[in-house]
Amino acid sequence: MNTTHVHRPPWQTNPARFRPGHWLGILLFMLCSGFAAETETHWSLQPLRPVAVPDLQDPWIANPIDAFILARLRSEGLPPSPPADAQTLVRRMFLVMHGLPPSPDERIRWESDTKDLVDFLLQSPRYGERWAQHWLDVIRWAETVGFETNSPRPNAWPYRDWLIDSLNADKPYARFLFEQLAGDTVGEDAALGFLVAGPANLPGQIGRDEESMRQARQDELDEVIRTVGQAFFGLTLGCARCHDHKFDPITARDYYSMQAIFAGLRYGDRRWRGTENDRWTAELPEAARKVAALENELGGLQCSLGLLPSLADQQEEQFRPMIATAVRMRINATANGSEPSLYEFEVWNRPTPGEPPVNVALVANGGRSSASSFALENQTRHPDNLNDGTSDPRLAFPWKAAKGGSAWIQIDLKQPTRIDRVTWSRGMSVPVDYEIQIQDSQGSWQTVANTRRRFPRRDDQRKPADLALEDVSPEQQETLAGLLADLRSAQARKTRLAAGPQVYGAVFSTPEPTWLINRGDPMQRVETVPPSAPAALGNWSLGNNSQEPDARIALARHLTNPGHPLTARVIVNRVWQHHFGTGLVTTPSDFGKMGSRPSHPELLDWLAAEFLRTGGSLKRLHRLILESNTFRQANTPRAECIARDADTRLLWRFPPRRLDAEAIRDSILTVAGTLNRKMGGVGFDFFKQKGGLSDYTPHETFPAEGLRRMIYATKIRMQSVEIFGAFDCPDAGQMKPTRSRSITPIQSLGLMNSPFVNHQASLFANRIRHDAGTNLETQVTLAMDHALGRPASPGELLSLKELAGEHGLEQVCRVLFNANEFVHIP
Repeated sequence: MNTTHVHRPPWQTNPARFRPGHWLGILLFMLCSGFAAETETHWSLQPLRPVAVPDLQDPWIANPIDAFILARLRSEGLPPSPPADAQTLVRRMFLVMHGLPPSPDERIRWESDTKDLVDFLLQSPRYGERWAQHWLDVIRWAETVGFETNSPRPNAWPYRDWLIDSLNADKPYARFLFEQLAGDTVGEDAALGFLVAGPANLPGQIGRDEESMRQARQDELDEVIRTVGQAFFGLTLGCARCHDHKFDPITARDYYSMQAIFAGLRYGDRRWRGTENDRWTAELPEAARKVAALENELGGLQCSLGLLPSLADQQEEQFRPMIATAVRMRINATANGSEPSLYEFEVWNRPTPGEPPVNVALVANGGRSSASSFALENQTRHPDNLNDGTSDPRLAFPWKAAKGGSAWIQIDLKQPTRIDRVTWSRGMSVPVDYEIQIQDSQGSWQTVANTRRRFPRRDDQRKPADLALEDVSPEQQETLAGLLADLRSAQARKTRLAAGPQVYGAVFSTPEPTWLINRGDPMQRVETVPPSAPAALGNWSLGNNSQEPDARIALARHLTNPGHPLTARVIVNRVWQHHFGTGLVTTPSDFGKMGSRPSHPELLDWLAAEFLRTGGSLKRLHRLILESNTFRQANTPRAECIARDADTRLLWRFPPRRLDAEAIRDSILTVAGTLNRKMGGVGFDFFKQKGGLSDYTPHETFPAEGLRRMIYATKIRMQSVEIFGAFDCPDAGQMKPTRSRSITPIQSLGLMNSPFVNHQASLFANRIRHDAGTNLETQVTLAMDHALGRPASPGELLSLKELAGEHGLEQVCRVLFNANEFVHIP
C-alpha cells in the first residue's frame, strides 16, 4: 500500500466537524441516573465514551469509518480491497438503498458521479420503501392477528405508510422512537401500530373465566414488551416474564415494571386524526340533520299508517329517577321467536349537575350479572358478557338463553344508586315483549317499563309483512321501503363520520394496577409494581398512581437520553447490517450476554456517538457509510484473506449477498417495465382472501394494483408468499431482525417455472423489442444492460443469441431473471 506521501484525513484538518460535543450531557446523565454506580460489566450496558479515531495516514481512508476498519485489518495482517468499478458500485448502491436495479440511463448517468448519487438515492421516495421493510421484519408487523383465527386487521396499513414517510422525511430518531411509544400525544395515531404489531387473540377466543382472561392479558402485554425490548433496547426482556433473566441483569420485577408502562393499552382500532378526520368532522352535522329528517319523515308515515316504529339494534327505556340496588329485564318474546339474547346491558345513574352519567352496571364499576339460563356457546356459566363494556359484535360474545320463550337477566349494583334509564344492545334476537323491573333498597321490585310489540307467533304460518302491512297499499309499502333504505344509508354514513377514519393501533384507557406475579402464573399475584425501566439501565419510577400517558412519555425520554447505553448502539448497528449484510453485532436484537460481541467495538461506539451528535439523522449515517471506501471496495475474493476471515467480518472486501425476496420481485417488475410505483394506501393481495383459517389460494396473475412494490402487499401472518416466500421471506410469526439466506431447489424452480415470472419475462421481451428494434444482437445487449447492468461478454452474447434464435427472446429474458448475478448485490 502506497504511504510515501503524507495524507491527513478530514477529521484532522477539520476536527470540530467530527468531535462529538455532547459528552458533558452524557456524564451528567450518568451521575443523575445511577449509570456511574452501575457495576454490571457487560460491554453493551456501559455508557458511551469518547472514542479516538485511529491516527492513520493513508490515501485509502475517506472518512473515520475507513480508519477503524483499516486499523483492524492491519492488526490482522490483511489488506483492504481496491475500489469497485463504477458500474458495480452504482448497481450496489441502488440495490442496497432502493432495492431496485438502476436503468441503463441511470447507470450511465451516475457512473461518473457517485458522490451526487448518494444525494439522489437518499432524496428518492424509493429509499423509505426499501428501508421500511427492514424495520417491519424487526417488529414482525402483519395485517392479520395470527393464532387460530388469523383474522384480518383491515386498518393496519397506515402504520406501514407512516413508517415509509418518516424514513423519507429523515425524522430524527428520537422523534421516530417517541411517536411509536406515545404518538397519541402528538397527533401521530398511525405510529401506534408499532406497539400492537405482534399477534394477539381476539376477545371471542378468550374464555370468560378469570384465569383465562388474566392469561390472555399477560400474553398480549408480553408481545408489547418483546417488541419494545428487542426493537429499541436490543434486549430480550421477555425472558424475565417467569423468573429473573438467566444471563442479563433484568429481573422479573423489571419485567412487570415495564408491563406497568403499558397497563392501559388495548389492541384495536382508534381514531386517525389528520386532514381526513377534519373533513369527516366538518361533514358530520349535515349527516346528522339528514338522519333526523328521514327519521321524522319515516315516523310520521308509520304513525299515519298505524305501524309501530322500526326496531333498533340499540334500545333505551327511560323512567323517573329512583334509588335501585338491582335491575332486571324479563324478556317474554323476541322478534324472530328465537332465544333471548343481548350483547350488553347498561344501567345509567342520575348524575349531579355538571357531572357525566356513569354506567353503574359495568363489572369495572362493581356490577354483578346473573341470568335465568345460559346457552352452551356462552362458554361459561357466568354472563359477564352482559356488562363487560363490549357491545361490538366483532369483539364480544352475546349472552344467550338456553332455549326460546321467557328468560331474564339481572344486574346487581355495587351500592344503592339513583338511576333513570337503561340501555341494551340486541344480541342474536331483538326483544319485543319485555319488562324492566327495579329493586329498591328494601328489596321490593317495581316494574318501570312494560313493552309489547305486535309480531307473529313462532307457529304462525303468515309472513311478518302480512301481519304488519296487511292494510298498507303496495305503493305505500314501496315508499316505506325506500325511506327505510335511505335512513339505513344515512345512519351508516353518520356513524362512519362520527367514528372518524380508523387506524389499527394501541388504544389507551385508565391503567389497572400491575402485579408482580410468581413464575409467570397470573393467578399468583405477589405485589403491585410501579411503571419503570429496568433498574440496570437507570433508576426512575413514576409511582403506582401514574396516569396515561405519563409512563410511556417517560420511557421514550429515557430511551432517547444521550446517556442511554443501548439506544444509539442498537440502531446504528441495524443500519450497518443492511449495508454490509451483517451487523457489527451479529445479533441485532440481542445486545445481552447471549448475543455476540461487536467485531469493531470502537467503531460501533464512534458511530453511535456521531449519530447522536448529528441529531439522530439516519440519512447522515447512510451517507457516512456510502461515502466510505469500506463500502466502495471490490467484492473479489482472495484466498489468503478467506483463509483468515472467511465470513468477511473484518471487511477486507465488500461482502456480496443475495437480494431479499421483496427486492427480487421488485427488480423483476422494474426490469420488465411493469412496476407500478404508486405509494401508500390499502395493500394489494397475494391471496384470494385476506385472513382466516382456510387454505390460502395464491393469485397467479395481477392487475396493475398488484404490480406495486412488495412492501405494499397485504401481509398475512404465518403464510408464505408464492415463489418469493422461498427466498427466506419472514411470515411475521416471529421477530426477524436477521433473515437467513438459504439455497434450495424450490427457489430455482419457482423463478424458472412460475406463471408470474414467465409472464414478466414475456413482457420484458416485448419491452426490449420495442426499444431495440428487430436486430437480435441489439436486443440481447439491451436485455443484459437492463437485467444485469453491464454489457454481455462475447461468449454470453453468442450463447444468448443462439437461445433467442431457437426459442425466442422470451427465453433469454427468463434466463436473465434466473441468473445468480440478477439476484445478488455485487
